[in-house]
Amino acid sequence: MTPNRRRPFLFVAAVILLGVVLLLAVGHLIDALLRHDFPQYLHEAPLVRRIVRALIVLVVGFWVSGLLVHAVEERFARTRRDLYGLTLLVRIGVYIVLVAVILSIFHVSLAGILAGSAVGGVVLGFAIHTFASNLLTGVFATANGVLNFGDVVGINSWIWSLNTVGRIVEIKMLFSKMLTQDGAVVSIPNSVLLGNSVLVQYDRDGGDYLYPVDTMINADVPAGLVLEEARRSPSLQGQDIFFLRSRDGLNHTLRVMLRFREIGELNRRISEANTAIDAAYWAVKNSSALYGPTALARTARGGIPLPVALPPDVPSEGLLAEARAQGLALTLAAKSATANTFLVDIPAGEDLRAELEAANLVLENLYRTLKTHA
Repeated sequence: MTPNRRRPFLFVAAVILLGVVLLLAVGHLIDALLRHDFPQYLHEAPLVRRIVRALIVLVVGFWVSGLLVHAVEERFARTRRDLYGLTLLVRIGVYIVLVAVILSIFHVSLAGILAGSAVGGVVLGFAIHTFASNLLTGVFATANGVLNFGDVVGINSWIWSLNTVGRIVEIKMLFSKMLTQDGAVVSIPNSVLLGNSVLVQYDRDGGDYLYPVDTMINADVPAGLVLEEARRSPSLQGQDIFFLRSRDGLNHTLRVMLRFREIGELNRRISEANTAIDAAYWAVKNSSALYGPTALARTARGGIPLPVALPPDVPSEGLLAEARAQGLALTLAAKSATANTFLVDIPAGEDLRAELEAANLVLENLYRTLKTHA
């Protein structure tokens, strides 16, 4: 412990020592005062000594309590915690010692009082059970650092029907306050917050909080294509998105790790993520409806295989050579007496319609050119 941290406790020890000296000296001072100035009250000297000593104990006790509370507040000055619960515990401990010392001064047996009040203590215990539970939970929360000012946490309580995500804005003796993602400030009993709940604390990653959002889509399109389409969305740039699970081949679950800085923007981020995933699903779904099932397939190069049927009156070898010379990835898929079927590897870019039109026009022009020179 550093000298600066020792100083308050040394001062407390000095105050206690001063109180002990006063307690020892007060008897002699009172006896001398009564003999010299108030001899008629000399028979009351024992009672006067007890009263004065009790007052000294009270003054010193309150002084020590204030010093200890100040020392605790200085010790945690750099943390933005509410220390009411911890300081209350310090005061209660000092007051219990004060009561015990004062009762001993008046020769009152603590054992007798405790034995006589056993039944009343049981009744009182049941009566203040909730209060005591909230109080102790608040004290432990502030003292042990389970919750800190500004923490972003998710609370899953079997007492509540819904999960709650928010930022801790205050930790008090009985209740803690949380600013939720909906912008509301809710007061939560400490016994519910830490005694009947599961807490998820969201850590920062490069200054941002990470929050998982799961979105379910139908399994009638490949999840990989939806992920590919979703990653192009401006609202999901910089967000981690991956395929989480498939349930019975009916649904796919995608997870987005949302990044946010303030709890107030979380709902907007969730809405943007869900909207982007939904738009990606329908983009893939609509491409299948517009361009056929091959729009859902992918070639080894990551493109879309476009089937094109041309009359067999032009040599396939010449068409393949000319197409490849112009940069088209063309493959002869099938030959028959009525048509030659080719597969064109179309880049899976953002403008699929333009890519399809361009590929068809190139092949049509090649066919006409070869047919003219045939």
